[in-house]
This record gives sequence, structure tokens and C-alpha cells, in this order.
Amino acid sequence: MNILRNLGIAAASAVLTSPAFAEVDVTAATTAITTDGGTAIAAVGGALIGLAGTAVVFKWIKGAIFG
Repeated sequence: MNILRNLGIAAASAVLTSPAFAEVDVTAATTAITTDGGTAIAAVGGALIGLAGTAVVFKWIKGAIFG
């Protein structure tokens, strides 16, 4: 019983104590994501829309030939 109580106290103190770590500077990473990320996302989105259009046209041609 004492082991369980001590384990509970240790777990509670580990969760409730505030960490003494320095704040991490993430401005460089967020700047890189916002500047380069928009271009990359637009390129991937355009490619996916192009592939979807190609698939629709292929399906339409296949249906016209074999339908």
C-alpha cells in the first residue's frame, strides 16, 4: 500500500511541477514554413487537381470506347 501511495505521489509531483527549461525560439522555422510552405502546398494541390482531371478524362475516354 505504501509503494502505491509513494508511486502516486511521485507521479503527481512529476506532472504538477513546472519545468525549468528555457523557451525554444521557433521564429526561423515558422518563417521558413510560412514562406516556402505556401508555395509547396500550392504546387502539390495543383498536381493533385491535374491528376484528378486526367483520371476523369481517361475514365470518360475508356467509357466511350468500351461502353
